[in-house]
Amino acid sequence: MRPLHAAVAGAIGLVFVLAGCGGARPSSDGGSATLKLTGSAGGQFLVDAGGHTLYLFEKDEGGESYCNGACAAVWPPLETDSTPAASAGVDRSALGTIKRDDGDLQVTYHGHPLYYYAADASTPGKTKGEDLEQFGAGWYLVDGAGKRIEPESGTKSPGSKSGGGGY
Repeated sequence: MRPLHAAVAGAIGLVFVLAGCGGARPSSDGGSATLKLTGSAGGQFLVDAGGHTLYLFEKDEGGESYCNGACAAVWPPLETDSTPAASAGVDRSALGTIKRDDGDLQVTYHGHPLYYYAADASTPGKTKGEDLEQFGAGWYLVDGAGKRIEPESGTKSPGSKSGGGGY
């Protein structure tokens, strides 16, 4: 394949991939975000009101999101139109928002911007994004104290593979 044809084919492929991520963001609960804790063998972790898993990105710092563009297509931010709410076990005072590069408000917990993972979108409770290395840093479930949950050695979630995509 000639270089120009390869570039055009690659661009078309990227458009289809990004278009396929349109359903990656679970439907919101009316523009507001409510966080709750759910349990698993690895402990309790944050989910939205619909039970969709939330993640933190190690690269984010200082209350700023470093996941935009293609990253946000794979890891859609938890956005809100109002003040986020907390269910039992979630520290209400640790909830906040930041303004993203596109002007939307993203929910934070203990200063960490929160995200969904596209591969989890269709099924509440999925944790395929746990302990992935993508877009230059690690992605982790978030516990009730706002800390990342690392799987015990040898017990990575079935969908997690290091080094996948993101560059």
